[in-house]
Amino acid sequence: MVLRLAWIAVPSLILIGLWMLSRTIPDWITPNVSAAPGDVLFAASFDGGADESLNRDWDQYGGRLSTEIIDGTMRITVDDVVAGAYSAANIIFTDFILTVQGRAIAGPVDNGFGVVFRLQDQGNGSFSDDSYYLFLISSDGYYRLVRVIEGVERVVSDWIDSTAIEIGIDAVNALEVRASGDSFAFAINGNPVSLCIPTDPTGKSTYSGGGCVGGTMVETLRDSTIANGRIGVGAISTETGDAGVIVEFDNLIVIAL
Repeated sequence: MVLRLAWIAVPSLILIGLWMLSRTIPDWITPNVSAAPGDVLFAASFDGGADESLNRDWDQYGGRLSTEIIDGTMRITVDDVVAGAYSAANIIFTDFILTVQGRAIAGPVDNGFGVVFRLQDQGNGSFSDDSYYLFLISSDGYYRLVRVIEGVERVVSDWIDSTAIEIGIDAVNALEVRASGDSFAFAINGNPVSLCIPTDPTGKSTYSGGGCVGGTMVETLRDSTIANGRIGVGAISTETGDAGVIVEFDNLIVIAL
């Protein structure tokens, strides 16, 4: 398994450039959404093209780290090493089932891309106090869960290899996140995946040799740290990969539990 780093390790100047572009939450943000179980709360096919009124729910910005709705997808480009970018929808959710399709179309297979959820962006021009969860897969067949609290990253479950992931550039993978109060579950291409949680709450998640070292594999994560927040999609480049990561996301759906 190669060494990987999440985007929080990006040099500060790169991070500031990325986050300053998507700091202000518009006045029209929906404070929360409730519905009957099974109802569609939110959907994005990214087919709006140049129609800004259809794309206004999503952050878009240019540069070496960019997010852009193009060709009916949300395209995220990470053209720096050990860097990342994301686009979040301007709507807040608490409990939900989120599914989205992701496909890396360029760059190394040693990458990372996936779902940002319960993102709390204070809109104050600084990334240092933001909080969120980040569920990632890679094109070489690994998945990971990260939690960031007020800008401080903690790896909840480190990279684990999985045959559920379709590997290679251009492979399409469907990611699923289920959030219900303080309970979270994850699936890839319809297959539930487990997390490696250290026995020591302050310990490091370590998956090696097919097992969770110093911890337990769990199907459901219990964590009450972040109660609600925005949802989005993101991509990273890793220390052992390279720049030029380009990922396209499509068919995002949020359903009420």
